[in-house]
Amino acid sequence: MKVAWCGFLAKNHSWSCVAQSICRSLLKKGHEVHMFSTNGVEHFPDDLKPNLRGYVNEGDNKLFGNILDDNYDMQLSYTAFKNFDKYFLRGDKNRFGIWNYETDILPKAFAKYTKHVDKVLPSSNFSKEIFTKNGVPADHQVVISHGVDLDRFKSAIKFPLRTNKRLKILANIAQPHIRKNIPGLLEAYGKAFTKNDDVCLVLKISRKTKGSSFEVDANSIINNFKVKYKNHADIEIIDQFIVNIEELYNACDVVFTMANAENFWMCGLEAMASNKIVVAPKYGGQLDYMNDTNSFLVNGKVVRAPLQMQYWEPSSYAKMFEPDTDHAAEILQNIYKNYETILNKFKPNMESIMPSYSWDAVTDQILNLCK
Repeated sequence: MKVAWCGFLAKNHSWSCVAQSICRSLLKKGHEVHMFSTNGVEHFPDDLKPNLRGYVNEGDNKLFGNILDDNYDMQLSYTAFKNFDKYFLRGDKNRFGIWNYETDILPKAFAKYTKHVDKVLPSSNFSKEIFTKNGVPADHQVVISHGVDLDRFKSAIKFPLRTNKRLKILANIAQPHIRKNIPGLLEAYGKAFTKNDDVCLVLKISRKTKGSSFEVDANSIINNFKVKYKNHADIEIIDQFIVNIEELYNACDVVFTMANAENFWMCGLEAMASNKIVVAPKYGGQLDYMNDTNSFLVNGKVVRAPLQMQYWEPSSYAKMFEPDTDHAAEILQNIYKNYETILNKFKPNMESIMPSYSWDAVTDQILNLCK
């Protein structure tokens, strides 16, 4: 088939990672793939450059290269609903729009744009429930998860961390959005450990100055934590782009989040592919693949989501999850004391789900929708 992908394809963005991975799988399966990036070409991978027809930089209409052709057998994009009418113009069949949302009230009128695709592909049952609640017909949706490149995670190469602590806990936060609950994550870590413990929190995070309304100043939050917890355990901060992210997972032992809402949380799946112990809130898209037999789930409560946390158009009635920092601290302490026993318990159950979450399996599910 002749396939078009229009949308985010560059930079260190989760939507771009999904797009690149599915395009690679389509190419491997023998399909012709044309790609058009709407967020430039920074960090665009070399292996896919022959398939890049053209691009525009985010927020700019200046065209570089060529536009896509007029007609395709299948069109794909990972983009907000409001872009569906612009991104699916090159054919009238097999138009599949991928998107997700973290809080339960969508911006007004977003749902109407889903008429421009043949199927909406939320990446979790959590997202599907949100879309259905907001007017997207359930039969117009098919849940197709994100995936992981299992071959890449066979690598044993480790990212060169500075720390030599015994237990390394990775928090792969990347962009410092409010919903990622950086204060809650640090609070749990501060409650769990002191400088006398042989442990280090590895924070993969952008330390840029606060930009959008839904971003926070990570430096300020970290500094406040250090004031409150003067005897805190080690923290190592990584704010550089890492080409082979699996090397960072390989260098750590635990992957941890305290996010208020995640529509899928790819980091958890990548952690399982690396045979790491995973800790995440008991709420959100990660519950499609996380359970008590393969990971730790942090208790908490559903609360109102602050307006600043929400994207596009906030609602004072939207909900999020507030994970319990005391429970998270208990989990981290348990892992610190019983790491090998816990890993041996979880490992078979993590490994058993991995084949279903390969990018090839994900791509096959999309291809099976074609008519």
